[in-house]
Amino acid sequence: MKTKQTFALAAMLPVGLAAAIQAHAYDVVPAGQPVVTGEPSRVGAPWNHRSTFNIPGTNTDVAFGGYIKFDAIYDFDYDLGSSTDPLAAASEGNATDGRTTFTAQESRLNFRTQTRFGDEMLRTYFEGHFLPDDKFNLRHAYGEYNGFLAGQTWTNFMHFLGTPRILKLGGPIGYATGRPEQVRYTYQAGPNTFAVALENPESSISDLGPGGAVDEGTELPDLTLRYQYGRSFGISGVVRQFSTDSEVSGQDESTTGFGIAAQGALPLGSSTTLKGNLMAGSGLGGYLDYVPASGAKFRAPDAYLDADGNLEAVDLQSVGISLDHRWNADWSSSIGTSRVEQDLADDAPAFQGMADTVQFSHVNLIWDVNDRLTVGAEYQYIDLEKVSGEEVDASRVMASAQFHF
Repeated sequence: MKTKQTFALAAMLPVGLAAAIQAHAYDVVPAGQPVVTGEPSRVGAPWNHRSTFNIPGTNTDVAFGGYIKFDAIYDFDYDLGSSTDPLAAASEGNATDGRTTFTAQESRLNFRTQTRFGDEMLRTYFEGHFLPDDKFNLRHAYGEYNGFLAGQTWTNFMHFLGTPRILKLGGPIGYATGRPEQVRYTYQAGPNTFAVALENPESSISDLGPGGAVDEGTELPDLTLRYQYGRSFGISGVVRQFSTDSEVSGQDESTTGFGIAAQGALPLGSSTTLKGNLMAGSGLGGYLDYVPASGAKFRAPDAYLDADGNLEAVDLQSVGISLDHRWNADWSSSIGTSRVEQDLADDAPAFQGMADTVQFSHVNLIWDVNDRLTVGAEYQYIDLEKVSGEEVDASRVMASAQFHF
């Protein structure tokens, strides 16, 4: 694919690289790390100010938290939805000459408990938000004790340390994510973290032959392994199994998916951090960054039955790079780009409308007004090529206000 140049972003990159001003910033709680009330926002100030109360007569502390987030959005070319779905640009039904959207669907509420047993701690966490349908939907529900976790939360395959600070929900496209039900064990030794998990094997399988509907299923859970060194580097792996009935071959078909994901963060002075992301493997479509239901049909399936009835896993590669800079204690910016390539059969009619490659770029300015209020503005650009060869691009501007409680 001939990649288009994002001229507006490229013009601003030297500005970010040249910014070497020395600024004392508060110690930002790393996004995605449970502090007091579980998962912090990737957009807000630290969450270590959460208040708790003790249940009288017990060793249990309880905390409520969350935030109200208002997004004002303007789409120039395609309606990308309430939470910026880059794959929405693949549908001509979303084309527009300009569209304004106001939404508060990302607002969320969470509840946490901590119970002490001597030197040990039992933790529970529950959280929901109002995406994608204005109804309260579950995000997290899990318990932890002595390194063991059970419930629904972030997949063990993903990382946060290389994810830029942006206003778009979920981060750039191509960064591994998901919130499956799982059982996990985590071991920490100094700056080293090791984790292993068995996760709910959700999968998407397409049928290119005359066999009709595909019975998506699997006999085994996904196996994920993760290693992280401090806030500098992390690498993870996943092994998956796919299976379905093939009416062409007359027998059950199965195949194996696998992949690796890695992220890194490199400080460039006291105010700037260079971040990177890499994901590659086979059968990883379900681990693409947050894709609303409206855009899922344009995402590559994890696997497909070819015309001969053989089950094939889809290869996928993604890479991302970003630069986060703090101008002073209150103001920060991020600029970056990420790209996903899905290797789909070029001659399959069912795949012609799907995205073959998609690139997402962003630049923003964020103001931490205080520990409870963050506002910002962001420009987003999507460059997408379909399997058919058709190319489309889309631009979005959004402004956000986020009130923590």
